[in-house]
Amino acid sequence: MVDLLTREYEVNYSHIDNRGIAKPSFLWNVMQDAATVHAEALHIGPLDLRIVWVLSRVKVRLSRPLLPYERLRCETWCPGIKGVSWYRSFAFFVGDKPVGDAQSMWVTLDPETHRILRPSAFPEAQQYLHTARGELFAPLPKLSCDNVRLHHVHEVRYSDLDVNNHVNNVRAVELISDALDLQKQPGFVSEMQVNYTAETACGEALSLLTGTVDGARYIRGEADGKARFEAVASLSPLPDRKEGSV
Repeated sequence: MVDLLTREYEVNYSHIDNRGIAKPSFLWNVMQDAATVHAEALHIGPLDLRIVWVLSRVKVRLSRPLLPYERLRCETWCPGIKGVSWYRSFAFFVGDKPVGDAQSMWVTLDPETHRILRPSAFPEAQQYLHTARGELFAPLPKLSCDNVRLHHVHEVRYSDLDVNNHVNNVRAVELISDALDLQKQPGFVSEMQVNYTAETACGEALSLLTGTVDGARYIRGEADGKARFEAVASLSPLPDRKEGSV
């Protein structure tokens, strides 16, 4: 069985921001694709289990920004299962050099009721455990901030939706990036955790609230007073390309 999946992705100009580096959403696109391909290889994809896979929490670390036409190698594997969550890890490389990693937690939902289905409900979960490698990381924590202000309101439209008919996890990162005002920041997002707490449907007004927690930037998307996703992001200085830092 495929206990480790490796795929390569090119950073093209559709992924690049106004500062000439890859947007944070590029890595979320990579992880979404790699996780889907690996799940299908393990025969635990949506069509195999007749379920919906939903990303619940993810934390990404990046040692440097990614540049146009670099080829990113993504490795992903399953460290195990705990409670209702299926755990997944990622490692990122450019050439032979590691440039980042990620830990993620996923849940499976009934496609009709959208209720969580525990891994114990599937005999196929044993195959997931059979192919597990590496140590099971600690559960990613809850996020919160007591002092927030409204940054802007986004009305959910067609371009925000995924196959499950709600705001896609990648699109949420793009909205988070808007709230971070990355277009005028002197640094790149070197670490970001996103917790997805509830679905957001087309037509809903999504308020993007911002604050600070322990020196990091906090962002919450909420509608009708209910949090839909939360994030904490840290920025690091952009390397000087003239010195060959990247």
